Amino acid sequence: MKLSPLAAVVAALFIGPVLFAKPRPTPAPAGEAPAASGVVRPAPEFAWSSVAGKVRRLRDLRGQPVVLVFATGPTAKDFTKQVKEITRQYRRLAARNTLFFVAFTKETGVITRSDVPFIVLPDPEGVADEYQVGDFGIAIIGPDGNLDYATDRILPGQRILDVINNSFQVQVQQRRS
Repeated sequence: MKLSPLAAVVAALFIGPVLFAKPRPTPAPAGEAPAASGVVRPAPEFAWSSVAGKVRRLRDLRGQPVVLVFATGPTAKDFTKQVKEITRQYRRLAARNTLFFVAFTKETGVITRSDVPFIVLPDPEGVADEYQVGDFGIAIIGPDGNLDYATDRILPGQRILDVINNSFQVQVQQRRS
């Protein structure tokens, strides 16, 4: 059977997308994590260099919660307020083996008035683009690699601790109990 040119175009428009569409993963039932990895909302990857010069990646930190702060610079008003909030809960966050990163998108400098050991990311604009943040933001990444919380507002230190203590991984375990 030979198709007319118009029939061929119509067939290509309707059948083509079905033939060439990428298969979509089957979503997990409501309230359950996907069976494969348990990560329903993976945090965008970023990299930095260790003191020894070794390139490290976010995926190397599985098992540890991560707090990632975005700011225009170390003297930005929102950033200094956020650092104060983190500093108030630093001991409790450190007890959970939390790591702290910062991405300064416009200016660099030294973080003062805090004992929190921030790791300054070398490609802040790229990381900010991946996390889709503007001049200020904070992301909390659970030990499983899930992006558990992200906002463009200053978070109280207690709220950061609460999110880490009640990460997605913890919530899944509680549902199973």
